[in-house]
Amino acid sequence: MTVALSRARLGLYILGRRDVFEACYELRPAFEQLFQRPDKLMLVTGEMWPSQRLIASESGEVPGQACMEGVEHLGQFVYQMTNTKVKQLEAEQNPGGAGLMAIEEAPADEAGDQEVGEGDPDSVAAETEG
Repeated sequence: MTVALSRARLGLYILGRRDVFEACYELRPAFEQLFQRPDKLMLVTGEMWPSQRLIASESGEVPGQACMEGVEHLGQFVYQMTNTKVKQLEAEQNPGGAGLMAIEEAPADEAGDQEVGEGDPDSVAAETEG
């Protein structure tokens, strides 16, 4: 951790429990400086690397700013951004509005052709109970 702190010129993301880092005696001097700043990750929705915006003053609000409340929230945010980007790329590849090719349904088998347990959830339950 000390090496990461000493080499971080452009920024550093530290994900973890604040109370654990506060309890570490060896890292206390470095983290005292870090704890003077906000400890929530702030992201700008829709922003991709490299950013075209200028660094805002510390008190200034950035349009589209989203505060990450935890690692789970960050994961959800990344998942939603990825889905949005995939849909955007699909729309660009299919400009006529034609979606992906639909999969045709296979014709239903006659009742006599089905084996026990296929398509009938009650028969599966009966097999597992016995």
